[in-house]
Amino acid sequence: MQPWHSDNPALTRAFAPVFDERDDADLPVEGALPPGLSGVFMRNGPNPQFEPGPGYSYPFDGTGMIHALYLDGGRARYRNRWVLTAELQEERDAGHRIYNPTFGPPPYANLANTNVLRHAGRIHALYEGGCPYELDDALGTVGANTFQGKLAGAFSAHPKVDPLTGEMLAINYDLMAGTLEYMRLDSTGRVDRQVAFASPWPALVHDIGLTATHVVAFVCPLVFDFSRGPAAPGWEPQRGTQVLLVPRDCTDAAQIRWIEAAPFFNWHVANAYVDGNVIEAVLPWHDGYGPTSRKRLEMHRLRIDMASGRVDDQTLDDQPCEFGRVNDAWLGRRTRFCYAGLREPRPGETPQPGAFEAFARYDVETGAKTVYCLPAGQTACEPVFAADPAGAGEADGYLLSFVHTEDDAGGRFIVLDARDLAAGPVAQVRLPRRVPAGLHGSWMPLQAAA
Repeated sequence: MQPWHSDNPALTRAFAPVFDERDDADLPVEGALPPGLSGVFMRNGPNPQFEPGPGYSYPFDGTGMIHALYLDGGRARYRNRWVLTAELQEERDAGHRIYNPTFGPPPYANLANTNVLRHAGRIHALYEGGCPYELDDALGTVGANTFQGKLAGAFSAHPKVDPLTGEMLAINYDLMAGTLEYMRLDSTGRVDRQVAFASPWPALVHDIGLTATHVVAFVCPLVFDFSRGPAAPGWEPQRGTQVLLVPRDCTDAAQIRWIEAAPFFNWHVANAYVDGNVIEAVLPWHDGYGPTSRKRLEMHRLRIDMASGRVDDQTLDDQPCEFGRVNDAWLGRRTRFCYAGLREPRPGETPQPGAFEAFARYDVETGAKTVYCLPAGQTACEPVFAADPAGAGEADGYLLSFVHTEDDAGGRFIVLDARDLAAGPVAQVRLPRRVPAGLHGSWMPLQAAA
């Protein structure tokens, strides 16, 4: 792969792509990897092989690359591979870029660059502008997956898998048609619910909250009006936000409910649960979106009263954060703790949007916040929870992340004890080559990854 350089801020520093596919075994470990922590941490993110055209913007662009850190018996190995989409193969055959960035003119590609997760024994690289791509355990691309032909358009980049039933649930969106689609796959990967319905306006729904009874999502007033240009969204707060409630057993659009709320924007939902007639959701909350409208990014708790139609909004923390996660074994049920990447700008350093200087653990019951700050020059992205095999409680586990160090050709993978976050890493794996900042990932224990 021929290296290239761009001065685009979305392609420099933590976001600069890498150009090799590697296999590195017996990596040096500082500290000690937790006993019994056996499995693979996979993370997806944009990594263009060919230099993009004008308008490239992180995190929307760049063919996905999966970075995997395999842990077993206190030893660590690293492997990375591009997701070999049909479009990337076409570009490789041509020897140059063919497809344009999201906010440029067509043609566009399925980038498969946003998320990676396992469901029903299959690993999927996800991108909400196209169908999933299936991968094997060695990160080889198996091919596009349309779920036995049931998926006609794009699939969500951020479905949720119920840890009790094994079902995968998603809200898909079509900006051109202004429609949404509820899709549920059973524990075997078979589509057993598929309901299309109209959106109040063309809007993206990146993530959902999963509860025992409903899927909850937020249609925020970031409106895609294509008369303004290709995929040009506008912030229209006068519309408010529409809370979407879809019963998990929904078979007809008439069963879907909408509740009006004050305007806000969200990318992610850390967790949601239902308690009687009330759905509670914890999420990173933006008071707008776009260069002129977004001023606040905070952790909030929303209480959605399905009986009265009232939505109460409570600020849990006003420090900017994103990529909210919980222990996935508690997903969709009441949780006390959630974790996020935290902005903690350091003197003399120029922050990069989309990379974080710290991690936070929020105690939703008490309001307490515990913070681990990375050393100077280091940034990370989403913290992913890995359960401690020797524990049974919600907080028993570890936070995993790749770390980027400014002006260092090497990389790091860190393991933090979620029960004592402020103590810093219990283990760090040194990587011979840096891992760029990226998007979503998953921990797959050895028994699930075999």
